[in-house]
Amino acid sequence: MPRREAEEWFWKLGSEMSRFADEMNRTRPAIASGRTWEPRVDLIEEEHRFLIKAEIAGVRGEEIQLLYMPERHSILIKGNRPEEDPVDGCRTGIHQLEIFYGDFSREVRLPDISVDASNIRATYRNGFLLVMIPKQDRVVVARTVRFRKI
Repeated sequence: MPRREAEEWFWKLGSEMSRFADEMNRTRPAIASGRTWEPRVDLIEEEHRFLIKAEIAGVRGEEIQLLYMPERHSILIKGNRPEEDPVDGCRTGIHQLEIFYGDFSREVRLPDISVDASNIRATYRNGFLLVMIPKQDRVVVARTVRFRKI
């Protein structure tokens, strides 16, 4: 098998295994696993800030908790997505379940760059939580060091 074909085969195998692991985690009930679900997030670095975008549709804003943990240099996003009753209360069968409900938690570790924790801001719209984390301005002041002759 030529090298390029082998690389493509391994890449496809890795993608399929990742997809399979995601499917296994999605289909296992959260109660059985004893864990909360984790929303998907993007972490984007911009010139003057980091931006975390978390996908948490169906969560009320007052249910979201956001915490900067300096000892771990990370952001913790927690909350709860309540399960809604079926329309008109009549459910005759379940054919597919992919949406997680209940408590969720996600820790996002930040790159090793100082941030201004006192100015972290967040907005929530259209099912996405956007967390803006400004980078710490580092002003380097030139200074002269004087030595004494001994």
